[in-house]
Amino acid sequence: MAGVLFFGYVSDGKVQQSSLEAASCARELAQQAGGPLLGAVIGNGEEAAKTLSSVATSEVFFVDDPRLDPYISDVYIAAAEAIIRACAPDIVLFPQNSETNEWVPRLAARLDAALVTAVSRLALDDGDLVAIKPVSGGAAKAEFSFARPLRMATLSAGSYQAGESAAQPGTVTPVVLPEVKTRISVLESIPDATGAGPQLKTARVVVSGGLGVGSRENWKLIEEAAAELGAGVGGSRAVVELGWIPPSKQVGFSGAKISPDLYIAVGISGAVHHLAGISGAKMIVAINTDSEANIFKAARYGVVGDAKDVLPAFVERVKELRAR
Repeated sequence: MAGVLFFGYVSDGKVQQSSLEAASCARELAQQAGGPLLGAVIGNGEEAAKTLSSVATSEVFFVDDPRLDPYISDVYIAAAEAIIRACAPDIVLFPQNSETNEWVPRLAARLDAALVTAVSRLALDDGDLVAIKPVSGGAAKAEFSFARPLRMATLSAGSYQAGESAAQPGTVTPVVLPEVKTRISVLESIPDATGAGPQLKTARVVVSGGLGVGSRENWKLIEEAAAELGAGVGGSRAVVELGWIPPSKQVGFSGAKISPDLYIAVGISGAVHHLAGISGAKMIVAINTDSEANIFKAARYGVVGDAKDVLPAFVERVKELRAR
């Protein structure tokens, strides 16, 4: 069939933001190549595939099988391989997340495909696919070409704008999951104890703190501000190392790469590796006592001041506005 295939995730009847971004990239490439735009979804049933079809103009392939829950990477690899063999695309795209980080490289090896991960931009140059991704902690960008007929990439969050729905939804095609040999079995699933509020990677608003917050006791100011805004909570690597927040909340090149509508950085200096994780944010607001802090170069709005003074006043003002 050829064409461009993207794998999407559907939650609560909606296509996840990262999958909408992957669809936008896939649509651009399909238009450049003059081939079909194809979608794929693993698990969640036919309804999830129909939901994904709203952004895939040609066809959506799906695998639904009880063996997909709980998550085991071997089973997901088998499902993805079955879909790829069923539609034989030239290019396959995945949103980058903790799951695809685990199993997509193994899938590429199994299919003898060329893979570039954490890509920020893809384009066709005379039929050759070119990938661009940040390197050296985001201080530079590197360009990659693909040396295999089957080309695969994972896309960093915020790399593309979510596109519009397809004028006409694509057809939905089931794919059978083959027998899977795995040495892994799930004995117990323990929820990630990351606290209340939206998940960091999908939150539209994120309040994030660094060493400038001052102390673990002061960290409650971050949480109170986030709760008032209905925001996710994040932090710098330094506060993770101090144990103020779990590693799952770390924002930056070695943590989560996020693309919220609003990112509020409190007491964060703006190291290169942290800025690499928020490059997709639509608006950055910085609060820092150091007027020369690097974070102000990336921020649209900045407040020079102590978090202990600024955040309580900010929260009170938000409450006043809500009460009107």
